[in-house]
Amino acid sequence: MLNNYIMKGKTLRLTNFLLDSSIFFILLVIFMLLFKNVLAIKNIKWISIVLYFLYYLLSEYFFHQTIGKMITKSRVVSSTKDHKLSFIHLVVRTLMRFIPIDIISYLFTFRGLHDLISSTSVVYVESEDKK
Repeated sequence: MLNNYIMKGKTLRLTNFLLDSSIFFILLVIFMLLFKNVLAIKNIKWISIVLYFLYYLLSEYFFHQTIGKMITKSRVVSSTKDHKLSFIHLVVRTLMRFIPIDIISYLFTFRGLHDLISSTSVVYVESEDKK
């Protein structure tokens, strides 16, 4: 499957985006079904935004990976010398995903706008013991 093919560059980023978008949508549907009697229809948009923010922020904070990045064996690192992520890096990175031109930025550069502004990058990890 994906393990036999080492993805790099824009292919890796596109695959991560598609996987994470699909996974987030599935989680959102499950959440809405579980709480359908509690949620007002008019609040679903705002709840989706908060859950989207939390999906990326919490998974990248605790694991340095989203579920999509786990599947493709990639992770988020700081672009600084020590490559250590701070909570601020990840908050900025996650907030920048809400800028509409973020997705378009990949047409012009390997790193998206959310990577450039937050001083982060996504790297392929050959084995799980490398962090």
